[in-house]
Amino acid sequence: MGDAFTTRYFNACLLIEAEGTRVLIDAPPALARALGDLGERGGERVGLDDIDHVVVTHLHGDHVGGLEQLLFWRRFVTGRKAALYAIPEVLAGLWETRLKGGMEILMNERFESQTLTLEDYADVLPLGPGGTAIGPLLVDFRRTLHHIPTSALRIRGRASSFAYSADTAFDPALIAWLGEADLFFHETNLGIHTPLASLAALPETTRRKMRLIHYPDFHSVEESPIECAREGQRYDLG
Repeated sequence: MGDAFTTRYFNACLLIEAEGTRVLIDAPPALARALGDLGERGGERVGLDDIDHVVVTHLHGDHVGGLEQLLFWRRFVTGRKAALYAIPEVLAGLWETRLKGGMEILMNERFESQTLTLEDYADVLPLGPGGTAIGPLLVDFRRTLHHIPTSALRIRGRASSFAYSADTAFDPALIAWLGEADLFFHETNLGIHTPLASLAALPETTRRKMRLIHYPDFHSVEESPIECAREGQRYDLG
């Protein structure tokens, strides 16, 4: 559950499973390895074929660096589009600033060039106000305090809910919104991110529902004042 500079972990992302629906939250670099690692850790092995829905929180490379891999695989191997969700500001820049350079021009079997758009690779769906349904899940968002447009997420199933801060500076109003879920994941890091000390000072009732994510390599998981989410860890919310 590492940050953009980690040498110890995969970059932070979440995989949700509910009633046969799989939703990937962010698509970091080495995505196929990260998914395969779930099987190495004793769980069900998941591959790029198995990810039909992707929600992108923002356009920094540690959150979208594996999206090209996923979309190319599904175009050339699976032959099925993925559904791609984000807030409108993120979708507006995704193709032009992150994907177009490597994905716009493809050759066919006769070595003729063809020009593609993001819609040729994915069903592109903006997250809307009031929640967006993905299978049995309802996905709501709130914008965060970050360098570029970024959305925190709150995801509700039939019986329970969880939330994810994505990247953000310390924002008590955001934490209150996240804390309405049964469990929430919150980033901590340096710079324009959330200091660990600010989270450690929150009420115990809030900290009990929180799991740290996106932490730097020097953060001691064993001695952390707030429980850390660990790679391959599974949470059953009923």
